[in-house]
Amino acid sequence: MRRMTVRRRPPRGDEGAVAATVAIVLGVGVLLGVAAVVVDVGRLYAEREQLQSGADAAAWAVGEGCVTTPERCAGQLTTARGYADDNAADATTTVTAICGSGPGLPGCPAPAANRTSCLGTVPPAVPYAEVRVETRLPDGATALPPVFAGTLSGGHDGTTVGACARVAWGPPLVAEGFAVTFSLCEWRELTGNGTAFWPAPAAGLPPATAERIVRLKAAGGLSTCPAGPSGWDRPGGFGWLDDPAASCAVTVEADGTFGGNTGNSASQPCRSAMRAALEAHSVVLIPIYDTVRSQGARTTYHLAGFASFVLTGYQLSGFSAPSWLSGRRLCGGAQRCLYGYFVRGLVRTTGARIGGPDLGAAIVNLVG
Repeated sequence: MRRMTVRRRPPRGDEGAVAATVAIVLGVGVLLGVAAVVVDVGRLYAEREQLQSGADAAAWAVGEGCVTTPERCAGQLTTARGYADDNAADATTTVTAICGSGPGLPGCPAPAANRTSCLGTVPPAVPYAEVRVETRLPDGATALPPVFAGTLSGGHDGTTVGACARVAWGPPLVAEGFAVTFSLCEWRELTGNGTAFWPAPAAGLPPATAERIVRLKAAGGLSTCPAGPSGWDRPGGFGWLDDPAASCAVTVEADGTFGGNTGNSASQPCRSAMRAALEAHSVVLIPIYDTVRSQGARTTYHLAGFASFVLTGYQLSGFSAPSWLSGRRLCGGAQRCLYGYFVRGLVRTTGARIGGPDLGAAIVNLVG
């Protein structure tokens, strides 16, 4: 009996096709997983950026509100919500806390132990406010749902994202002010030693009796000004600070020394800046000096701090304007003067840093 043998067919490569198919399927699955992570993590980062921008804007608005109307410092939830919502793509955010050391603000709870907390430490010896925010969707949900990760992982409820911003406020130490400087002695006399301010802008326009004359040269009541340290002259009147950018704006620091001059004429940039401030009725930041050395173009001023001033008119060489407040010209003939009124309140300026003496002006800084 003959044995039958079965001849095997040559391989057709099916095993390779199957392996390739499996590799493709696995690869696609990995790519889908990576895509899910990238998309969902990207959404979390975008949400975080929106929340942080909203917290920054809301905290800044709260800080400015505390400066301008201290009695309403603690009642700014609507203001904070408005700024937080404006920075959200879906126009809705949850403000979970407004706290700090400003007037009437509650103390802040312990910070979160993650990236949602404010940066740095609470600033000492200055008032501050924090605004804390979290995710809120138009339907009221408080967790950002995943796009892919929930499906791939078999279910995921989403993530609540948070952010925090902290601002502080107080008198400026470093700030950009007008390239015009008044003497501290004259500031004291015109403000009743720092007690007579107009609480602008919340109080509206002051009466004409609030207007003060700041003279270019020391005169009249300035005879009571004490002499400065050895080598320094007695302070009085106002002068000009060096203006290297030709903008009539200069960044100076309290307790520092800066070059200037005591000339009678305003530069063209200062004429333009003064005219603009006059027309806008705006509050400007004025560096205040306490001692002065030399005269003319070689003058050196020692800066004491910053005051906030509303310019109402001026009488300078070839450049004058009557007061928009009273309609009067308060100087005439050979007199050279500025007139306006001093205010206690917020000044918006660039490159500012808190920490100077209190001469009426206040700024807001983002500190966390």
